[in-house]
Amino acid sequence: MSSEITGKFESAEISELLVGITPTYLNNFLQRGLFGLKASVEPGRVRSKRRLFSRDDVFGIALAWLLFESGLRTEPIIRVLKDITQSKTGNANEAARKLLNSGAEFLLIRRRPRKPSKTTAEKPEQTVQATQLAQLLEVMQKHFEENFLVIPVGSKFADISTRIDLLY
Repeated sequence: MSSEITGKFESAEISELLVGITPTYLNNFLQRGLFGLKASVEPGRVRSKRRLFSRDDVFGIALAWLLFESGLRTEPIIRVLKDITQSKTGNANEAARKLLNSGAEFLLIRRRPRKPSKTTAEKPEQTVQATQLAQLLEVMQKHFEENFLVIPVGSKFADISTRIDLLY
């Protein structure tokens, strides 16, 4: 494995050992340039070169994959990433770094259901919050009229960190 020598990660390692994203979706995210994801160590543009990813890339890919697997589509994922980073771009690496540094156990996404209106183009109000288990129920009780999506980012990031430490 390349990681044993260089401390960098290949696509197959990310798919099979660390994140669990399917190779097809990983390639799709990278080729479409979604969520600011790229192979930051070695882009692998030529067929004979491998894509190599940094540790930050691995956590960014994991966050994007968690959001995608939770049922969010591309535009809502970008909105969540922008909310986390407080920026105009939805960069998954930066968002993952902020979540890791905050020590958050969960990512709580609250959305107000759309109300009947003449125009349906209006985006629903959305709040994204990094939270701990103890705060989760309190927030849900306070905002009981909203829809919730709770994503366990802390356990996923801890699992990836453990795998990196054990495997490399």
